Amino acid sequence: MPHISSIIYPPTLDFHYLVQRPQQLMKSFSQLGIPSYFMNVPNPLRPVSHGLEKINQHLYVFNHADPYRSFQPVMPVVYFSATWHINMVHKYNPSLIVFDSVDEPCDEFASWRPHYHKAVTMSDIVLATSDPLYQAAKAMNPNTFLVPNGCDFEFFSQAQRPEGETPSDIAAVKKPIIGYIGAVASWLDLDLLEQLALSHPEYNIVMIGPMYNVHKVPQPANIHWLGFKDYDLLPSYARVFDVGIIPFKNTRMVSAVNPIKMWEYMAVGMPIVTTAVPETLKHGSLLWYSRTREEFFQNISAALNENSEERKNQRREIARHNSWLSRAQSIKQLLENALETKKNAGLLPENLPAPPDFERFMDASRRLRLRPYAHTNHKLRSVKARHHITPPRNALISAGPQHTNPDPNFTVKTLSPYHVGSVV
Repeated sequence: MPHISSIIYPPTLDFHYLVQRPQQLMKSFSQLGIPSYFMNVPNPLRPVSHGLEKINQHLYVFNHADPYRSFQPVMPVVYFSATWHINMVHKYNPSLIVFDSVDEPCDEFASWRPHYHKAVTMSDIVLATSDPLYQAAKAMNPNTFLVPNGCDFEFFSQAQRPEGETPSDIAAVKKPIIGYIGAVASWLDLDLLEQLALSHPEYNIVMIGPMYNVHKVPQPANIHWLGFKDYDLLPSYARVFDVGIIPFKNTRMVSAVNPIKMWEYMAVGMPIVTTAVPETLKHGSLLWYSRTREEFFQNISAALNENSEERKNQRREIARHNSWLSRAQSIKQLLENALETKKNAGLLPENLPAPPDFERFMDASRRLRLRPYAHTNHKLRSVKARHHITPPRNALISAGPQHTNPDPNFTVKTLSPYHVGSVV
């Protein structure tokens, strides 16, 4: 099979703080031994590293840097998921262009629509996370493949380990706990959550995740808004859930969502109750699919009464076979096949050059990370001083125009074109 010289992801916020499909896949490609490079644009109001970071043997993150000239002789695979990236991919002299269609370009992601057709038709390969996205892209590009979302199975399965400290904020919450992990965004049915809380005061509903583009949430005493939590802590919270919920609205955007949290809940083994999200029907025997509000309430009651270890193990096994690493392996095969086709057609050289040796820059980058504001311009420093801005310890940042707040439960008011999707 042809050798993949390298995979790069064009500039996008924010590698370290947005836990999404592109970041997980890039990590998985690197675990398969493929040199992988993520062009990162960290939030300038936070002391995030500048320069080059080495995540593992094969994964580098370029913060505030895009060494595209270094990759032109290499002819890397360019993998992107924000549709507007199609306007910059050719500067890398790619051997393959791979567009990952992760969300329907409508509703909250309407800003993706102007570039969607171009992204699909000009790519060598199109990946799609759900059946609706697959059908839409396949009609324009025959080299379209269904590759659903997945999960970091080994990471989330830690929730099954008996050892480990329970975080104090959820340890204080009485059971039963109906839990949610993810962005608190406009695609959530907040009215449904409020009615659930009011009609079942015996439940405690725990919401883990930042406010994303909403301004007001229901405040019954048994809904606990715990805010953004560091990714490393999520299994510690998930292990306390009695039921995991996916309370999404019935919208066009949601109809094309393959929920990442479905796979993460399965890796934990917990019972899952979802609203009418079509992609979840594929696993209907292992979760509770709810067509109406009343059915959603009834399903939570049924899920709470389910203590079958057999069903938990079935969910974990499904999650094991749908890990990000298995997704990356499938994509790797697609890339190798496409490279073979292009080489046989004389469109690529027989052997692609190896990527540059970036190791020589690591010492300078380490020194630069000790002074994260060394390259911050005078105007930004004055804005920070005028508004008394201090970088938050934990914050989910939507790329593009910066919206940040020291409160981890802050609101991002808009989804900018930089947003790379798959936060659902």
